[in-house]
Amino acid sequence: MELTLQRRPLCFLRCVAQTLQYQEETGETVLPDNEPDLISVADCAAEVLLRGKDVRDGGVVVAGGVKGSILCRTEGSAAPRTLECYLPFTIKVEHPAITERSAVFCELRVRSADARVLNARKALLRVSIGCALAAYQEAAESISTLEGACPGLEARETTLELELPLEAGERSFVISEALEVPAGRPPIAQLCRCRCDAAVTERKVVGSKALFKGTLTCKALYRGPDDSLNQFTQSLPFSQYCELEREYDREQVTVLPVLTGCDVESEGGAEPRRLLLTAHVLAQCLVTGQKTVRVVEDAYAIRGQLEPQWQTIEVSPCLDRQSRVETVQGSLSAPLSQVVDVEAYVDFPSQNRSGDGVELKTPVLFRVLGYDGDGELQAVAAQGEALESVALAPSADCAARAALADGLESVAVSGGQVRCALRLDTACFARQALRSLASASLEPEQEAAERPSVILRAASGETSLWELAKDCRSSEAAIRAVNHLEGDRLPRDAMLLIPVG
Repeated sequence: MELTLQRRPLCFLRCVAQTLQYQEETGETVLPDNEPDLISVADCAAEVLLRGKDVRDGGVVVAGGVKGSILCRTEGSAAPRTLECYLPFTIKVEHPAITERSAVFCELRVRSADARVLNARKALLRVSIGCALAAYQEAAESISTLEGACPGLEARETTLELELPLEAGERSFVISEALEVPAGRPPIAQLCRCRCDAAVTERKVVGSKALFKGTLTCKALYRGPDDSLNQFTQSLPFSQYCELEREYDREQVTVLPVLTGCDVESEGGAEPRRLLLTAHVLAQCLVTGQKTVRVVEDAYAIRGQLEPQWQTIEVSPCLDRQSRVETVQGSLSAPLSQVVDVEAYVDFPSQNRSGDGVELKTPVLFRVLGYDGDGELQAVAAQGEALESVALAPSADCAARAALADGLESVAVSGGQVRCALRLDTACFARQALRSLASASLEPEQEAAERPSVILRAASGETSLWELAKDCRSSEAAIRAVNHLEGDRLPRDAMLLIPVG
């Protein structure tokens, strides 16, 4: 007799690939013919842009570009000269589980940047970049459960609450604003560089929309009419939404914003005090929520023969999320009498598993631009790192992301030390294989010699009540009632009456 089972769908997103790749990009930039010869490099900076993701069967091709600027000293001029350089790149990620229908999340970062003069007319920029990629695939599983009691059949069911990713979505938007030079600062004679950083501060799901708010922090370095170097920072708020395919109620959403374009120019005029900014942002959204799953873990027949078919479903529910802020600092490699600007390049956290946990290390490279004791403009580097320990079971994984806690404004220099506030977000995921009954048939018991109605069995401390009942083809309820037991624990070395038949 085939048992009637109720099949319930379990739809979620399964993470099929997570990779982290590094590569180095180099490019040359040439001084215009009407400019004096180069003497040396004072500083350089870079930001990375995501241009596109080509998702195909077997992998992803990430296209992007590095916008670099080199601050140079030239002959016969006290004012620094800025050379710009754009370095296009592609990053290929191959993975057999990725298909053209995969939802791919990508984050790009500049890890370090340095430059040098090649000759009197040419400079070289070298930038190390990192690409973190995660791919999700739709999973449509079904889990069978028993509906009502089945005479002669004992089943052990478990109800699980699993936090799983449910849907991915993207939203591109543009921020066009004017950046105002603060009062008391000189007007803009030449823009040296401008760096932008997008961060999401609020997020929620309402119906079929993922709503999020955040800020785009822009930091500009420019030369004034008196050849002085000046820096200012301005934060631009934004509020956006991403359309989703399904309706949600109490689910959550994480939003990863990446820059896909950034253009900044002076407004022109005799003494301009504004920079015209156009920034293109891609918001990558991942909806997660609780799924209540009821599975039949084990079953046996008291009378007759049960022929079950089992299935295994691979899931990785989130167990815990933590967020913490700590200070990272480094010592300047050389003293500066006056600080003009500072950059902080936050790398991706590395993981080192040991025992029952994982050690997270996040390197931070600081570049401080300023004047030394002789009045020479130069950049001084400093290294820092954040260390964090996270408890983690051997069958679990940890996902970590680090970012400046307060955007570009969280970096400061005091004396010979440079520091920043770093926010570290971690999530721990369990690798679980859910064993569940897929189908079963119950065959009548063949006529045989009579069995005793009660047997005597010694309880073992290693045996559970379920295992004892299954071995004797009895039931947990019957054993509890006859032996006056409570719960599922068996008394050690006790003799128990087992009703059978």
